[in-house]
Amino acid sequence: MAAAENPFLLDTGAWVAVRRRRFAERFALWGVLAGGLILAAIVVWLGFSLVGKLTDGASPAAEAKVEVAVPAPPVTEVPLVVWNGVGADGTAAEAARQLMLKKYPIVSVGDAPDHSYMRTYVMYKGSDPAGKSAANDLIKRLHLDNAVAQPMDGLRKDQLSGARLVVIVADPLTNH
Repeated sequence: MAAAENPFLLDTGAWVAVRRRRFAERFALWGVLAGGLILAAIVVWLGFSLVGKLTDGASPAAEAKVEVAVPAPPVTEVPLVVWNGVGADGTAAEAARQLMLKKYPIVSVGDAPDHSYMRTYVMYKGSDPAGKSAANDLIKRLHLDNAVAQPMDGLRKDQLSGARLVVIVADPLTNH
């Protein structure tokens, strides 16, 4: 077979160059992927070893913050602010009356800044060591199954009037 009859025999040098270029491109792609995986593995390994070094020399108190359970104070030492969280007339006043029957001192009764509360909130000062236990004790004493105890954020001192807890009433309090 003559070279003029088969055009592929004339381009043999060009096809070899194309195959070499494609091989180099594929090798480069796989090389970049493998290099990226190796680099990611090194970064993860260094991260874990750095975390291990940081926690090895740390004190036990710094490793895990353990909340010390402070018992709830007597109810006579837990002054309350009672707010109406749903907007229905008399909701906060009735809740305050029931809380006074349980011997809680009431500092003030009023409306919450917003009347869209779906559940009752008992809010405590985050700086008060017995605040959380006092809030949970109030919830337990009044059988407020749907109530939530949480730290108060964004309240001014003049809104608290010296109270230890703020009760935002959304559910009617029941007599148990």
